[in-house]
Amino acid sequence: MFVFKQFNIDRHQVSLLLPEENQAQALFEVVEADRNELRKWMPWVDDTKSERSEAKFIKYIQGQMVAGKVFMLTIAVDNMPVGMIDFHQINQSDHHAEVGYWLSQQVQGLGIMTRSLKRLIDYGFNEMKLHKILIQVEAGNTKSSAIPERLGFIKEAEFKDQIYANGQYRDFVEFGLINKADGRHS
Repeated sequence: MFVFKQFNIDRHQVSLLLPEENQAQALFEVVEADRNELRKWMPWVDDTKSERSEAKFIKYIQGQMVAGKVFMLTIAVDNMPVGMIDFHQINQSDHHAEVGYWLSQQVQGLGIMTRSLKRLIDYGFNEMKLHKILIQVEAGNTKSSAIPERLGFIKEAEFKDQIYANGQYRDFVEFGLINKADGRHS
């Protein structure tokens, strides 16, 4: 198990881990327990049908990470996987990437995702040399929108009928954060 970052919140130890197939069972159990809530916001939920499908996804992500297309971390609280956070759509030539995240309802509201995202941002700006980080959130997902707002992201756009999920079109909001310290901003 490779620990990328670790921090404490209250009495809980939070670890950001590189994804490994042995996390598949715990991650699938979280998806299964939170399926109805996750389905509202995450189109991939219905494709996660078993521990095996989660393990296949992790193996796929490992390949994407080696290729430099994705940087994903498993979020573990007290050594139990409870969610994931990632950079995807990594664009090396324009120096930007998008962030995605999800977290078990059992540990929401503790600041875990905000602090996890803060560490991902630091890594993106300082190690990956990103100039800009983007987050796209479905317009009605106020909990998820609050996270980038807390960290200084600016709402840049709202896209009408952008996502088709669960039989309907939905709007999404895009937030952006620019690395002011890199000297490449206008």
